[in-house]
Amino acid sequence: MEGMVKASKPNPGKSRGRRKAPEPTSTRLPIRISVDREALHALDKRAIAAQAGIGIVAGWLASWLVGGSGLLQYVITGLAGSLVGGFVLERLGIDLGIRNQTASRIVTATIGALIVVLLARIIG
Repeated sequence: MEGMVKASKPNPGKSRGRRKAPEPTSTRLPIRISVDREALHALDKRAIAAQAGIGIVAGWLASWLVGGSGLLQYVITGLAGSLVGGFVLERLGIDLGIRNQTASRIVTATIGALIVVLLARIIG
């Protein structure tokens, strides 16, 4: 029986071809979110309310200029616009020259809201 190949027995000391079962993973997010309670208490509630009011006005102005409606849309567009407007004007080095801080914030947020609305219309 020359053509027969002898089957080798697995070596008991080695785990050949066997893989260790994967350990169960927990459902932990890769990002850990924590709240700094001291910083949260230090937030100026009036400043947050003022920024929300500016967001509403800026969102309304932007939607009036390019079309749109809805209070929630005004707020979201205005708040996003205040971030975008501040970023864009700062990057471009543009100073509006408005001495009244509230008026300057409204104009900046409105410019940003216009950018946000127009980009949303181009994308969507």
